[in-house]
Amino acid sequence: MKWTESVAATNIWRKFCIKFCIEYKNHFNPGKVQKIDAMLKALEPLYGENFPLTSKKYSRNVCTRLIAILIISVSAVSAENDRQSLASITLQAESFLAAQAYSSPYPARFKLSRLDSRLNLKPCTQSLDIKFTRADKVIGNSSLTIRCQSPVSWQIHLPVRVDLYDDIAVNKSPLIKGQSINSSQIIYQKKKVSNLQQGYYRKSDPVERLKVKRNLASGTILTTANLEPKLMVTSGQKVTILLSIDGLQIKSSGFALQSARQGQIIKVKNTQSDKIIEGVVLSEGVVNVRL
Repeated sequence: MKWTESVAATNIWRKFCIKFCIEYKNHFNPGKVQKIDAMLKALEPLYGENFPLTSKKYSRNVCTRLIAILIISVSAVSAENDRQSLASITLQAESFLAAQAYSSPYPARFKLSRLDSRLNLKPCTQSLDIKFTRADKVIGNSSLTIRCQSPVSWQIHLPVRVDLYDDIAVNKSPLIKGQSINSSQIIYQKKKVSNLQQGYYRKSDPVERLKVKRNLASGTILTTANLEPKLMVTSGQKVTILLSIDGLQIKSSGFALQSARQGQIIKVKNTQSDKIIEGVVLSEGVVNVRL
C-alpha cells in the first residue's frame, strides 16, 4: 500500500481511525474494547495544534494497527452470524480510497454509497481485493470493485464520489475577448476540480502567452475553454529568421506570410534571398528554419 507523505493525509488517517473505532468498539467483546481503548490513548498526542509536530510514521503505524484490530474484530463478530460485516467492507473501501496518491495539494474528500443492509455475503477471512472499476475514472463519480477471493468467492460494486481540490487560476477583474493575459490579472483560489471538464491552470502553468476567447466576468475559472494561445506571428509582420545549417545558426530577416502560434509551421519570405521558406515559430516574431 502506498501512503501519502503529508501531514494533511496523515490527519485523514487519524480522524478516520478514531471515528470508526469510537463508532464500532461497543460491538466488540471486553478484551477487544480494552485493546482499542489503549490504541485510542496512543492517538491522544495527535490531537489539536501539536498534531503537525507528531511523527507521520508513528501516526501511520498506530492507525495501521488500529485498522487491523477493527477489521479482524468486525469480521469476527460478523462471522458468528455467518455473514460478512458490511461495516468491515465500508472500512476497507475507505482505507483503499484514503491510501491513493491523488494529484492534488489538498486531501481528497470521498463519499461512499450505503451498502444495502439486505446483502448476505459469506464471511471473508482475508483482506478484500479492492480496485477502481475503471482505472481511468478515479475522481468524480466512480465505482469500486470489491472481491473476496478466499475462502469464498464473491464480488460487489460500490459507487463512490471522490472530490479533489486545487489552487487554480481565476481572473481578478472582467476580461474582454482578445485581451492578453498577464500574471497581475490572476489570483489562485482553492476550487473543487473534480467536475471541471476542460483543463485548468495551476500556479506552475504559464499563462503569459494566452488570450481570452470570450468576455469573462471577474472570478471566472480560467480553462482551455475560455483561453487560447495568442498569435506569436501575424501575416505581414517582420520576423527574425534563424537558419540552422549543420549545427551553425545564421540570423536573417523576413516577412511572415501567415499568422501562427508558438510551435506551428509557417511560411516566411527571406528579404535577403527573396525565397519563400518554411519554419517553426519559436517565440514572438522569431521563426526557426532548418536547411
